[in-house]
Order: sequence, then structure tokens, then C-alpha cells
Amino acid sequence: MNVVEVEDAKRWDAFVEPRTGTVTDLFAWRKVVRDVYGVRSYFLGAMDGDRIAGTLGLFEIKHPIFGHYLTTAAYANDGGFHFDDVTARDALLAEARKIADRVNASYLLVRTRDLELDGFHVDRSYRTAVIDLTGGADALWKRLPAKTRNQIRKGRKEGFSLETGHDQRGAFYDVFHEHMRDLGSPAHGRKYYDAIVKHLGHRADFLVVKDGSKVVAGALLFMVNGTGMNLHTVALREYNRRCPNYLLYWRMLEASVAGGCSRFDMGRSRADSSNLSFKENWNPREIPLTYNYFLRKLKSVPDLDPRNPRYRLQIALWRRMPLFVTKKLGPRLIKGLA
Repeated sequence: MNVVEVEDAKRWDAFVEPRTGTVTDLFAWRKVVRDVYGVRSYFLGAMDGDRIAGTLGLFEIKHPIFGHYLTTAAYANDGGFHFDDVTARDALLAEARKIADRVNASYLLVRTRDLELDGFHVDRSYRTAVIDLTGGADALWKRLPAKTRNQIRKGRKEGFSLETGHDQRGAFYDVFHEHMRDLGSPAHGRKYYDAIVKHLGHRADFLVVKDGSKVVAGALLFMVNGTGMNLHTVALREYNRRCPNYLLYWRMLEASVAGGCSRFDMGRSRADSSNLSFKENWNPREIPLTYNYFLRKLKSVPDLDPRNPRYRLQIALWRRMPLFVTKKLGPRLIKGLA
């Protein structure tokens, strides 16, 4: 089986879209990552004659702090690897290892859902949570725990307003960046969200919750192949008791149902984290994320999560920085955290 680089967006998406649950698998994501960070990518197709039998989307990350590596699903949760049979799977992985050798990357990372790859080291630190949307919003409401419904009702009674649309991306960016600064983590710049609108605009929506004129929560919602997914969702912690986060999630679920989706992917969280505990309030199905590492130069799986204790000092310093500084420096750091 021959493996080639696929440069035709329509041909790539024709194979990938019916098999994926994330927009970051689509050809447009290659354009987003390239435009914002200048990242080289390799979109590989395993060819059975003239027919695509498998795809593997790889992004080459080079960063002075976080190293040189190849990964699928850059700046996302999982995905980037689809195949119809083991012959296509093995041909794609063999070519990926050749590329890793050629560019002299430290490691190759293939992010999957509950799929272990032979010859790779496996990390199962993350989970995703998927909500069943079948039956519509009314049926979903009845399936939610009583406590969750009460929290949504409370958010409704607090007098918040909720606005959506591409014109809300600036407000979303501001609240997202403030929240991430307070967590001690770098965040993408405004250019990243502008590129998403440019290349994925019809699949993307920005939602913000306001308390008067103050933006207190926000989310980036995508839809593809019957799946709604929130890539980034935040709420300022000082507003948690007023439940804008519950109001925001319920609005995303309603929008996903209206968009014809049958499931909603809440995104990745570390196992046993408070973030995952919050998601459990929505009665989802938890799915393990299996991160497969082919280690060329390293002896153990790297942990580039900003919450890694080794970054404790840097996190403390980041929290003290003014927003205008973190907005400038954040994209330079997060480029390496794909």
C-alpha cells in the first residue's frame, strides 16, 4: 500500500468527515495551525489504488522550551488517525516513523480513543465525556440529574444575558485569557480565533455570558458529523456560585441539538480531576483517551501539561503578570504545547 501526502482538501475531508467527531481532523485545521503558528504538517493518505484507505494528520512542533516532536490533533484533544483496515493503519504508522527519523524529532504522538498501538508507549492520563443528545432537548433535560437541572435554573434566575456569534470572539478571547492567566496557564492569541472564523466559520460559534456589561463566561462551540464539541469553555471562578457555567453548557447542548447533533463531546480532562467531576454532573459516558508515544530520544513519556508540578514556580509567576503581558507572551509559549 502506497502512502502519499494529500494536498486536496475536498478529497481529504471526503474520507475523514464521515469518520470523525472533531473539526480538528478536517483539512481546514491544517490552515488554522499554519496561519497562526507557521507549523509544518504532513497529511498522509494510505492509497489502495486510487482510493484512500486511511489518513494520518501530523503536525511538526519545534519549540525552544517544549522540544521538537510530531503529533496528531494539534492544540486539540484527540484524533487525526483514521483507517479502514490494518494494512492502511500499519502503512501510515511506518511512514510516520520515517518522517520522525527524517526530521529528527524526539518523539511521535498519536492521540486516539481507546486504541493502543504496537511499539508505542501508552499514556492514559486523560478522559473525555460524551453526552447523549438523542430524543432532543426535552428528553435530554429529563435525563439530567436533578441537581444539574437546579443549577441551570439558578443560572437562568441570576439575570445573565447570553450572546452568540462570530462577533463575540473578542469578548470570548478576553474572558478566556483572563481565566487562563488566573490558572497560571498560557493561552492562544486573538489571531488564533480569527483564523478559526476564517477557515471554519460555518462550523464554529462563540458564546459569552454577561453580567451586565461584564463577560463572566465563554465557550467556543464546533459541530461536525453529528457531534457538538466545546474546544474551550471557561467561567470566572468568582462567579461560580451563580452558575453561569451551567447556563453556558445548557445553551451549547440546546444549540447542538438544534444543529442536528446526536452527541456532545465535553473535551478532555485529567482522570480524577475537578474538571472531570463537573462533567460527571451531566450524566455523560466517559471515554478513555489513549495517547500513543513512539519515543526516539526520550526514555519516558513527556508531560507538557501546564499543570505539571514541575512548572509550579512558572505558574505562580504567570498568575501575577498583568493581562497585557500574558496576552503577548502566551501565544509564544502555547505554540509548543500542541
